[in-house]
Amino acid sequence: MPDSPLPRPPYSRESKLGVNMDYASRSSTLFSVPSVYVSSSLTIQVTGADTNTASGDGCFTTIQESSLAIPEDWTMCVHPQGWVYFYNHSLSIVTDQNIRLPDVLRMTQESYSGYPLSELLEGMEVHLHVQAQKIAQKFEGNNGGIATFNLTINHNNCVASYEIADVMGDNSYRLGPKRLNRCRRLYWNYLWNHPSHVLTPARAVEDATDALTWFYTDNLISGVRSTVPFSKPECEELSRVVREISCPGNEKSIAKTVFLAWLLREVCSYRDAENWGQLTQKESQVFRREKLASNHSAYQPPPVILTILNFVINILCFGIPHTYRAHVKITSEYRGRLSSVQKNWENYIERLVREYSHFLLIMMTRSSRATVGFLAVPGIPEGAQVTATISTFASLGSIIVGVFSIWRHQANTTTADSFTYMHNVQHRYLGLYGHAILLSLPPTLLVWAILTFTVSVVVFVMNGVDEPEGTWAKVSTWTFY
Repeated sequence: MPDSPLPRPPYSRESKLGVNMDYASRSSTLFSVPSVYVSSSLTIQVTGADTNTASGDGCFTTIQESSLAIPEDWTMCVHPQGWVYFYNHSLSIVTDQNIRLPDVLRMTQESYSGYPLSELLEGMEVHLHVQAQKIAQKFEGNNGGIATFNLTINHNNCVASYEIADVMGDNSYRLGPKRLNRCRRLYWNYLWNHPSHVLTPARAVEDATDALTWFYTDNLISGVRSTVPFSKPECEELSRVVREISCPGNEKSIAKTVFLAWLLREVCSYRDAENWGQLTQKESQVFRREKLASNHSAYQPPPVILTILNFVINILCFGIPHTYRAHVKITSEYRGRLSSVQKNWENYIERLVREYSHFLLIMMTRSSRATVGFLAVPGIPEGAQVTATISTFASLGSIIVGVFSIWRHQANTTTADSFTYMHNVQHRYLGLYGHAILLSLPPTLLVWAILTFTVSVVVFVMNGVDEPEGTWAKVSTWTFY
């Protein structure tokens, strides 16, 4: 076999990040390759070949495999999801571009050549955002080329910013709450995507534990009105994972870094949505009330149409749509937690399907059979026939609408379906009122079927009042049905 190239010694982060790391435990995610094209030889024996000589007779075959090498001073890191990024320990630079390609490497060098790398302090690094050549030319002359796209990271304070002054030294502690929270979110988002070349920050576990403790407390205090991003069971599960990964055996775990970075990024996103650290108690209460009130904003029909709808709801539909309208409004409430939205949506679908199934059971086992049997009675008056026919059609309408509604609602089960459904309901021409009328059609038609059947029986019985001999016979017939 040809001589193998000498391996490069593992790099040290002491000069920049001040961390001693045993890379043997992270060998599956860090690689050091010489700065030349690598040629590896694989020698295999060919079965059935003449073995008199070791070469020239075909008993051994050499397979050559070539791959692009990593440039000098660069290290390839592998994310737990499998994709790679590159880290230059001498320059404290990270890039997602494939610098194994000469053109990409040249663009990367042009990018950081205009960046003040000499100003970086210990524990800082830069994430290069190398753009296409046309974009680079567009921004040529602005702050040294495309340096404005580079993200500066301060691992000591767990902050990152596109403005280097924000994260230099302890400047981040002098930022306002909103900007500081944004710098923290940028940092944890960066670490979520680039966890393999750094150890987990010491404050990550403490910050995650503190946030989860408050989220759990808020769930206990506010109940269903809580706006924190995780429910009570989710807080319990996340807290258990945080305790487990805090064990000494996970000190250098890359998965631990990814998990805590994701969790703290969600915490920062929640705080940004809640204007964390910016409002007083009264201002915060007003802000939350306004945010909740905006969830109920829906299209209102014109006054004339609204009057007609109220007549239909209260008179023709017996007020049944009011119940469905209230149920839709409760289901449409969004308090900042997707798990609650999905749970409300599932409860909404389950309730509708259950109610419609009950209505179908009543119509198919009771009302329809009684009406058809009543129509089969000979000698019933014309008025009874008309109302009984109306009752039959109302029963059929309730069955058809109920079956269609069950099929239509069971087809929409995801959270995305719920948002689309509620948006369409609240912004159609008739708004919630029109949708509530549609939802109430199965029970409304059931009530009409029962009322018209009752009228037909009363007409049939009253028709025989002047005939004493036949009245009780008709009453007996009605009782039988």
